[in-house]
Amino acid sequence: MADADAKKITAARQKDLSFGKTVAIAWKNIRIRWLRSMLVTTSIVFSLAFLTYSLGSDVFVEGVMKNMSPEHIQKLVNTGVLNPAGAESAKSANMLMVVLALLICFVGILNAMIMSVTERFREIGTMKCLGALDSFIIKWFLLETVMQGIIGSLIGLAVGFAVTFIGAWATFGNILGKIILPDRLLTVAGICFITGVALAVLGALYPAWQAAKMLPSHAMRSEL
Repeated sequence: MADADAKKITAARQKDLSFGKTVAIAWKNIRIRWLRSMLVTTSIVFSLAFLTYSLGSDVFVEGVMKNMSPEHIQKLVNTGVLNPAGAESAKSANMLMVVLALLICFVGILNAMIMSVTERFREIGTMKCLGALDSFIIKWFLLETVMQGIIGSLIGLAVGFAVTFIGAWATFGNILGKIILPDRLLTVAGICFITGVALAVLGALYPAWQAAKMLPSHAMRSEL
């Protein structure tokens, strides 16, 4: 009976902060733990830049095949700029490397967020003792990672497209303006951005759940 009364009192004391307050707390923690945040953001930047470059390069090749005359395409093949025979195998190899890069990025985010939870045992315990809901703890950690995912994805897209356009100009030269497919490049940008943010969220789900289910008494007794 006493346990039931204690649970009712605890439930009555629990409260959930507004979304704006949660965002402010998440952003403050990113600034305080900027080095840990840089690890997450940098891993997203590199993996997204690689993904953007791979997909963007395919779009330029598609633009050559779609907009250039058969004679011009044959000339590019003869000079070694295009290699239709090995295009599929090269594309498969590139996608395998992209998948591996994204997997490494996911593992890096997961590890960084687990360490972030471990470093904040006492802080999490204090907030739960003050009445923070499990949902607030989850939103707190997820928002931190989403912010890092958005920043990392935007930088990764910028770097990836810059390298893609430089590479395309070096490869195709003056015909670059004729082979740009804006709609396809926008699609690539959307896919890459969503992938980067989703990767960040997936990497933070388990650590956020682990933090939310932590008992305040255990957290407060932690020596970390």
